[in-house]
Amino acid sequence: MAIHVGIIDQDPVRLVTALLHQEFKAEKVIFIGVECQLPQFEQLSKVLNPKGIVTEFFQIPSDINIPLIKSKIVELAERLKREGAEVCFNASCGLRHRLLTAYEIFRTYHWPIYVIEPFSDELCWLYPYGLEQQQVEDHINISDYLTIFGARCELQDEDIRSVLDTSIKTLGHKWASNAYELGPGLATLNYLATTCRKEQKLNVELSEKQQGYRELSMLIDDLTDAGLSSYDKGILTFENEAARRFANGEWLEWYVHHIVEEIKHDLLTIQDLSLGVQVYRKIGEREVRNELDVATVVNNKLHIIECKTKGMSSDGDDTLYKLESIRDLLGGLQARAMLVSFRPLRHHDITRATDLGLALIGPDQLGDLKKYLHEWFLAAGGTEKSSFA
Repeated sequence: MAIHVGIIDQDPVRLVTALLHQEFKAEKVIFIGVECQLPQFEQLSKVLNPKGIVTEFFQIPSDINIPLIKSKIVELAERLKREGAEVCFNASCGLRHRLLTAYEIFRTYHWPIYVIEPFSDELCWLYPYGLEQQQVEDHINISDYLTIFGARCELQDEDIRSVLDTSIKTLGHKWASNAYELGPGLATLNYLATTCRKEQKLNVELSEKQQGYRELSMLIDDLTDAGLSSYDKGILTFENEAARRFANGEWLEWYVHHIVEEIKHDLLTIQDLSLGVQVYRKIGEREVRNELDVATVVNNKLHIIECKTKGMSSDGDDTLYKLESIRDLLGGLQARAMLVSFRPLRHHDITRATDLGLALIGPDQLGDLKKYLHEWFLAAGGTEKSSFA
């Protein structure tokens, strides 16, 4: 039986992705950890057990007592030796004193030892010498990734966007490419669509002032030409709920998702993609919900994209800090996050995002959204197999 051993820490993704690498054909994994890491072990088991991989928790002392830790790991090694197991040690994770102790012990038993390099996601052999590095296969999905970090998610079963057909791409590109001109009109359109939602209907009457807005008239013409609405005598009627939601600001996240889908056909490091992911985390006795506008896994790293059609003049810091917090809580050290904003960004917001390690796409870049997203995904590392032009 092929058994892998790894040490649990706060960012255990590389313990999982290595096990899903088909060349390993791992049948069992032993996670070394301290008592308080049992909940993490249970989350890891939720991901691996359904894939046919047996999991075991091997508890070591939480004290920084090297002789005691060493004796416990030797106990594990002797047991595995008696069982005649084929053992591999994954040295990618773990606090330094635990990792170095375990490495020293497994090295004396002449068992293979490897590490998953964080950026490239390559499997690098530390022992024995001379084995060739290889790219770890991309098999982990969004649900698995979130489960590892103690969250559960709900993915959309019914795609309400399907009735919009090609409108998402054509209108999305047109509106995104004219952000400065259409900004005020889109704010009013958003308000009208929100009014419909509150009144639970698909039609709304424009005021005389609103009927005179040139930008709003352009947007209504776009919706009408695309068959998403009709307009008569000051009454705007949306064709269906999907069209209303599109006008209500969801057009941007639907457009971003569509562009990522296009890139996914060219860039094979994009392994999973979802829109409007509902994420639930337990904090004490209560459950906290967050929504990820667009989530994708690229080169075994979670990517979160927040889409914002409203300005950030008053809550810019809150938006950015929240995005940073969600990225760290749900994706660990390797996760990446981006804010796509339809409205202009203040210098303060740009500086703050840079400090927080967040990527930004503002109205100036929206016309070339595919180019900027493609470059961002490439920066996640891995082997590029792309025909993107």
